[in-house]
Amino acid sequence: RETQEMVFAAHQEAFLAFEGVPERGIYDNPKTIVDVVYHRPLKGQERDFNRRFLALMNHYLIRPTACTVAAGWEKGQVENQVGNIREWFFTPLPRFETLDQLNTWLWERCQERAQNHAHPEQKTRTIW
Repeated sequence: RETQEMVFAAHQEAFLAFEGVPERGIYDNPKTIVDVVYHRPLKGQERDFNRRFLALMNHYLIRPTACTVAAGWEKGQVENQVGNIREWFFTPLPRFETLDQLNTWLWERCQERAQNHAHPEQKTRTIW
């Protein structure tokens, strides 16, 4: 279940793990962070982000950007990456005795992947 507390905690954990924050965050209009999507937007006002979510974004100086409603091509890159990660990391399916062991192994795989693969837009840099 996606709750605000879970979304906020996930952001904070990611910032700690990556030792930094992005300048911009791209979001798929979840109800936990978007209160209203205007179907006939006024100039500069396409949606109203939740005030608690905006407080989080302002605290970390992140500019939130929402995907266009019903525009699958904007989300496709992220959703494709989920499938890729499942294939790369979970084929064959690894087994662990504890959730902590799984999380440690998964974090190591994520670091390894990010440190050894080119950034999709900045080809001279790694994802890391």
